[in-house]
Amino acid sequence: MARRGSTLAGALAAVLIAVSPPAASAQPAAETLVEVRVQGNFTVPDDDVIALAGLSLGMSVGPAVIADVVGRLEASGRFDSVDVRKRYRSLRVNDRVTLVLVVRERAAAAGSNPFTRSLGGLGRQTMFLPIMSYDEGYGFTYGARTSFVEALGSDGLISVPATWGGTQRVGLEFERRFAGRVVDVIRGGAARRRREHPRFGVDDDRGRLWVEADRRLPARLRLSGHGAWEDVRFADLSDRVARYGIRLEVDTREDVAFPRNAAFAAAGVEWIAIAGTSTTIAKPRVDARAYVGGVGQAVLAVRAVYEGSTAPLPVYEKFLLGGGGTLRGWRVGELIGDRMAAGTIELRFPWSSPLSFGKAGFKVFVDVAAAYDVGQSIRKTRFRKGVGGGIFLSVPFVQLQIDVAHNLVDGARAHVAAGVTF
Repeated sequence: MARRGSTLAGALAAVLIAVSPPAASAQPAAETLVEVRVQGNFTVPDDDVIALAGLSLGMSVGPAVIADVVGRLEASGRFDSVDVRKRYRSLRVNDRVTLVLVVRERAAAAGSNPFTRSLGGLGRQTMFLPIMSYDEGYGFTYGARTSFVEALGSDGLISVPATWGGTQRVGLEFERRFAGRVVDVIRGGAARRRREHPRFGVDDDRGRLWVEADRRLPARLRLSGHGAWEDVRFADLSDRVARYGIRLEVDTREDVAFPRNAAFAAAGVEWIAIAGTSTTIAKPRVDARAYVGGVGQAVLAVRAVYEGSTAPLPVYEKFLLGGGGTLRGWRVGELIGDRMAAGTIELRFPWSSPLSFGKAGFKVFVDVAAAYDVGQSIRKTRFRKGVGGGIFLSVPFVQLQIDVAHNLVDGARAHVAAGVTF
């Protein structure tokens, strides 16, 4: 009997061992700080921000590190806001960590008068940023933007853009943000701009005074309104134009440079009134885009755009079709009209890692577009097509696209778009 009992006990023990969860073989690897990035600072050097945060490469990143860093930076009195983001360097290895410190510097405390304080810190708060771009049909534009940060208080700035080359422009602009107010941001300015019209080869010379306001709404909605006054000189025309409009958009894109499983849609209308005429022209616009993830990192991008007019537009205001922006395979200004409709289907294949510093890859696409005048029916309008492929590069501050497309009529055309943005 005892022997039988021991046999049963042994069998029971074997069963318990089989169904029991295995003991943890090892503790998760400790996270180690291998890189620190600083964003948003303009007078406090990166090294000083890192020192204030109490960070050093090789240190262990425990659960309380982020809260400690935020507390140290806020206690320094140098920043109005602090955000610390943790990033892993690899999808497979989770013990190597990058911390990104996003800060907004506080205005100088010296001086009680805001205007005097702004003037006193003007030199310290001045930034110079280059402007470089190539716009098909207009050429290469170069220049600089000088910005005076916090010249309008801690949430505002004044900037002076100046460019030469394809687009000659000089302006004075402002931006002011408001927390918890009726509007989130107000922008405006005055500028003079001159560039050659890509279809007619004459100068389009405009002076412009403008203002716009944005308001963020729930569900990723944004409502904006604008007003502008222009002095337009185009060939033998000299007009004064008043503009005002509204726009509602929704945007679920987390990465605007290379969105995936996201959508963007905008609808709005602008009214223009030309001095000396009794007609106010309404110009509705609808822009819808969708980005669907495919196999691997591939993304299918679909876009549809319509821009219209309730009356014939002056020649300098008509819509232009052609080029990399709307209809590849055709030159910029190949089509012109009071109304336009365009659509694109594009399949993008990035060859860079999802965690890379930027995005690079190739794409294939089909473009379809038409331009027509008031009084014509879109059903009787001939749609032009372009089919081709290209490469793209998107890294912080630099954008480059090179496309080659055939127009299915008489030949192929290369399109280049490039720019440096901050």
